[in-house]
Amino acid sequence: MRLHLSVLQLATLAILIGGCGRVREDEGVRKMTVYYFPIGAETLTPITSANIQERGRRCEIRSSGDVSKIKKVLHDAAKPGSQKFSDSAVRVKLLEASTEGDRLLAIVENEGEVRFSDGTEGQISRRGLDTIKKVIESQCRQ
Repeated sequence: MRLHLSVLQLATLAILIGGCGRVREDEGVRKMTVYYFPIGAETLTPITSANIQERGRRCEIRSSGDVSKIKKVLHDAAKPGSQKFSDSAVRVKLLEASTEGDRLLAIVENEGEVRFSDGTEGQISRRGLDTIKKVIESQCRQ
């Protein structure tokens, strides 16, 4: 009986820990920092998670509705298909604002491959990628 209880407690803990890293669409973050290089644009040299902050445009999305749209797209990302995250065609780096500072949420590549802060990967649909593109381009105009 004790063994079953311990196994149940361990399983519950694993589920809680595993669920903390992925995006939850209902989190009430009101501000998101974005480093952005136009989705669909081709480059001669790779844009990676390490250099997008220098090569991309930085902006803040302050609309909670727009932040929610982006988080919903990330939440709905499917398990990775045939294409894996390569870190050579990064177009968007998303950071959540928190009391401790900005925290990495996800990195999105040109074709919709996404890597979350916990290292898991997914694939954003074409429609989802278009949603992210529209939100960022409308909020980050200069």
